[in-house]
Amino acid sequence: MKERLFRFRQFSVSHSASAMKVGTDGVTLGAWASVGVGDTVLDVGAGCGLIGLMAAQRGAAAVTLLEIDPLAAEEAAANAAASPWGDRTETICADFTAVDFAGRRFDRIISNPPFFTNGALAPGAARALARHESSLTLESLTGRAAPLLAPGGTLSVIIPADSAERAIFAAGIAGLCCLRRTELFTRQGAPPRRVLLEFSASGGPCVHSDLIVGSDDYKTITSSFYL
Repeated sequence: MKERLFRFRQFSVSHSASAMKVGTDGVTLGAWASVGVGDTVLDVGAGCGLIGLMAAQRGAAAVTLLEIDPLAAEEAAANAAASPWGDRTETICADFTAVDFAGRRFDRIISNPPFFTNGALAPGAARALARHESSLTLESLTGRAAPLLAPGGTLSVIIPADSAERAIFAAGIAGLCCLRRTELFTRQGAPPRRVLLEFSASGGPCVHSDLIVGSDDYKTITSSFYL
């Protein structure tokens, strides 16, 4: 039987109940996103809690795992409790577009959002929520995130490469500008598979870069996590 526990250097996560399993997208975003020691972090669409726990490992002082699916939220909470950072991690089961944070602001909002826009919904309600944009559009993500950011805060996402301009436009409407843009390639010479984007209301020039999965640069940013 295939093990449903994914082991990292400093923590492990069960992902049997979460519709979206641990994969390259989540690990890359968790390693790439700006996170500083003492930051408050909101992981939107947390799934099993991977990205939020990566932020905790990187020194975040408080991490909120927000997940709409009850089974995934329960799994995320259990993973956080079993990690070294359970005392600074909370899990909320709610819809990001509707949850009331009671005036709280976050230094970092990070999301690996659902991104399929065409075709049939993935089989199973939970998998459909996790994978299809009907549950959270780029427009609703950026619009809701903007007022939740603390001064100088950032929103970091990973999405299909062909959705980059749409995301940048949506963020601009919400008052956020793109500060970092990294095209993610699966191999040299192939078109980019994903794009990592980081937004802030603080403004400034956008820094462009490329990243190839498995390259030395990729191994450098993920080496603190992968065994």
